[in-house]
Amino acid sequence: MTLLLPKIPLDTLTEKELALYHNLDNQPYGPDLADQVAEKLRLPKYQDSGLFHSHRDYCGLGFFYDQEQYTMGVVHDGYSPGKPIVTFEDQQEFTTWLANENNQNMALFGEKFNNQTITRVRLKWFLEETYSPVWNDFCRYVRNNSEL
Repeated sequence: MTLLLPKIPLDTLTEKELALYHNLDNQPYGPDLADQVAEKLRLPKYQDSGLFHSHRDYCGLGFFYDQEQYTMGVVHDGYSPGKPIVTFEDQQEFTTWLANENNQNMALFGEKFNNQTITRVRLKWFLEETYSPVWNDFCRYVRNNSEL
């Protein structure tokens, strides 16, 4: 794993952001979810795109698979893949890392704290047959699956 953009240090968060950070889910995503995401990213349909939000301006973080490499990157204006934050040598490295990640830790990646970061809900949305990077589709998914 190569970290190209450092995580946001906890001591730079405001009091409000720090309280939010401590309330985020800190349960690891687990190997099953990580393996499923890695496999779907490798499908030809997603190799030119990936898991990301698509709308104007800053779109948060996304996962991509391109040229035999997994990447987490920043997305702007719905274009993917964006500026890389983390790259992984192979699928095993990616899935091991993702399996041990959680919403709390992922909120510290990227240019902005907890702004459209990778979450368990986004990972589950990506695995749906009806997955779309369109922001309104994601919002509809969340609204229709309030138990998530």
